[in-house]
Amino acid sequence: MTSAEFLEVNCYAVRAEGHDEAIFIDSGFDCAPGLAEIVAEEDLVPSAVFLTHGHPDHILGLTNVLSRWNVPVYLGDADRYRLDKPAETLSPQFAQMLQPLVEGWSAPEVTALVDAQTVEVAGLTITAVAAPGHTEGSTLLRVQADDEESIFTGDVVFAGAIGRVDLPGGDASAMAESLRAFATLPDVPIYPGHGPGSRVGHELTTNPFF
Repeated sequence: MTSAEFLEVNCYAVRAEGHDEAIFIDSGFDCAPGLAEIVAEEDLVPSAVFLTHGHPDHILGLTNVLSRWNVPVYLGDADRYRLDKPAETLSPQFAQMLQPLVEGWSAPEVTALVDAQTVEVAGLTITAVAAPGHTEGSTLLRVQADDEESIFTGDVVFAGAIGRVDLPGGDASAMAESLRAFATLPDVPIYPGHGPGSRVGHELTTNPFF
């Protein structure tokens, strides 16, 4: 895992044991050098990028990532519009802060993910779980390799917290429904878009939002 300095976004490189191919999950503004270091150290072959949602802090590294590795990009269908003008999908305060970072931005081609869709790549099975609330297209990514599973939660669930719902496209009722769905998932490790990892069971018993 590497973290982008801008808003401290976690960007992940994931591979199945015994495979050289790997996927990236999320692509913060300055994460490409860290991912490149991991790729070189582990002798990985990047195969795809999966985005947990379309907020700028999770996507603005795509230009640099895709210039290094020509791989497909997957994003929840309802968030695809956010790639067209990233800064304009947040509050005016954030938009002004982001403006210098989106100069020269060009939205890449993406493959839409819908609820319960599975993608098999790099020896992994990735299942999309629609989890709106933080954004319309927020997606939990259930990643399985053999008998092991991890869930990449983006900005839906953090260790001890959940994602905010007061930005454009946020919806408290949708978030509540997504949290109810999260509570039905198996007790496996989770890896959020910000901060440390946790487990589903630990969050259900300690996170005040459950």
